[in-house]
Amino acid sequence: MIKYLFLFLITSTIYSQENDFFIENLNKINGVFNIPEGYKVEDFNIEYTWCWDGKNESGILKTLSNTDESILIGVIINCPDENSIKVARSYNPDWTADTNYINAFKNKADTINYPVRYYATSYVKEKLNADRAVEYSRGCTRSYKEKYTHNKIVMIGKKDVGYIQIDFLYTDAAKKTIYDEIDKVLPMLVKFKE
Repeated sequence: MIKYLFLFLITSTIYSQENDFFIENLNKINGVFNIPEGYKVEDFNIEYTWCWDGKNESGILKTLSNTDESILIGVIINCPDENSIKVARSYNPDWTADTNYINAFKNKADTINYPVRYYATSYVKEKLNADRAVEYSRGCTRSYKEKYTHNKIVMIGKKDVGYIQIDFLYTDAAKKTIYDEIDKVLPMLVKFKE
């Protein structure tokens, strides 16, 4: 009995620390996170090597799935600290957290097989309180968990603050509706506060 109580306490502490890390980063960027209707938070995170294209991400901080589990959503928050900003600006005085991180998608996107979608500035400002947003796909070498065969990544950036990256992994069943789903879920899921 004591062994199980100990395991429960360790598991609760680990989950709490992960959750606190997510909230801490969300607070650093003055962000808002909501669980959209029809989704639930998972007790696991998407592996940072989910695509196996040799272009790893930083860790996924929060993972959600829809009711039929045809869509997995991973949320990454990136907010550079003052030291990182100083170093980056010593090499490039015009460096900003949103622009340079978002432009990094060009190294990951499979632009031969999938289009890149730049969100309209008016939409980004009005719905996400951000400065830029871009959507792209990666050319993965195999499916994730032998189930999620497709992906869309949305990066939302706010000047001199950082960016939020949302990875949408989805099955063949969600292929026809993924664009509508992203448009519906995105403004509910994340945004920057005023």
